[in-house]
Amino acid sequence: MGTEAAAALTLHLAKTAGYAGAGLLDRQVLLLGAARTPATLAGAWVGRRIVGRISDRTFVALVEAGLVAAALLFLAGR
Repeated sequence: MGTEAAAALTLHLAKTAGYAGAGLLDRQVLLLGAARTPATLAGAWVGRRIVGRISDRTFVALVEAGLVAAALLFLAGR
């Protein structure tokens, strides 16, 4: 788990440096990112609690249902 977190951190820092170098990070983008951070953390926390309480079979069924719904929306042009 720690190795995965370190790899993800390295990846995101590299992407951030690249975006900044290309001039893609302005004040508005940074403010939007800061505003969305609490919701992202809360969503991850809630998701982890839910996944911990459901069976593997239910998890797979939910993921597959989400993929089917996304595919249908994609095909519908939304």
